[in-house]
Amino acid sequence: MLNIDIPKARAAEAKRGEVIEWRTAGSSDPATPNAAPRDADHRWFAMSVAPWLKPAARVAELSPGTGHWTIRIAPLVRDVVVVDVAEAALEATRARLQAGAIQNVSFVQSNGRDLEPLPADRFDLVFGSDVFAHVPFEDAVGFVGEIARVLRDGGVAVLHHTVREGRTHHPHVREGLDRMYGRFGLRVDSVWTDDTTMVVTASRPADSVVPRLEQALRQAAAADDDRALDDAMRAVTEVGRELSDRLAPLATALLATAQGPDRNEVIQQIRRLIRG
Repeated sequence: MLNIDIPKARAAEAKRGEVIEWRTAGSSDPATPNAAPRDADHRWFAMSVAPWLKPAARVAELSPGTGHWTIRIAPLVRDVVVVDVAEAALEATRARLQAGAIQNVSFVQSNGRDLEPLPADRFDLVFGSDVFAHVPFEDAVGFVGEIARVLRDGGVAVLHHTVREGRTHHPHVREGLDRMYGRFGLRVDSVWTDDTTMVVTASRPADSVVPRLEQALRQAAAADDDRALDDAMRAVTEVGRELSDRLAPLATALLATAQGPDRNEVIQQIRRLIRG
């Protein structure tokens, strides 16, 4: 079991939107000239994932491989759902967990297009190591939308991207990632990066209607009959009512505040509500 001092792993320096760089094996860092690649993996796991592993947390892990991280996550949380398109990966993970007598993990074989049948608004953490390493950017967009769907308000996604040609044929670039996450109302809180990889921590904000609106619009786009479209339109209308209800007190506060920091804070709250 990976030994993580979780209180020390809660990285206060990981401010929203900040890019934090570290050195891995083969780098010129004099402190760790012979660091193994796995040491770097464990470091980003400790800094980016461990802070969210709480006893009541519900976790979805995408593409678990052979359960290398699953066996480290499951004992620290309420339950884990692992999702993979490959039955062999799920079976390898299952065998590893059974050997460790870990019983709070369930398994879902996905269709490779979405995260059905995972329920909406369910998970505190969605985690994926190398989940996008072999996925073209345009295909990753739909998965990020699904991740936004299954996260609860305030939930966090920690996802591993490859950013350099050579390790994969599908490198992702930071500017594109910002737009992709933002499209679905997810806020990029921090990015850990080295010369080949990027670990994005993004949250589904509770102070914005954008994630629910995007979910309703995706539902409308996928509707293949009148009933499904009606359901989607009801969801859109519900988001509109929520926006109106939440905007009203902010508008009142805006009228009541003097020019300066207090008014600017109300303006920022309105922006977050509408823009995500």
